[in-house]
Amino acid sequence: MRLLEDLRFIIGLLFGIIGVMVLVAGFFNPPAMPGELNADLVGGAVMTAFAVLMLALAILAPPKDR
Repeated sequence: MRLLEDLRFIIGLLFGIIGVMVLVAGFFNPPAMPGELNADLVGGAVMTAFAVLMLALAILAPPKDR
């Protein structure tokens, strides 16, 4: 229950879901021209890495005393 109250956890889940969806789209849709950068792969990887960072910060945060 503590994690659902942490905004970092919610943001991490959101970016994780969207990042994985964009990453999968990048794998199945190659760039238009050979040799071009696949923006879906790069964007999905960045979003997924940000999600992992946010989730790690939420999970490793010390518990708050109430």
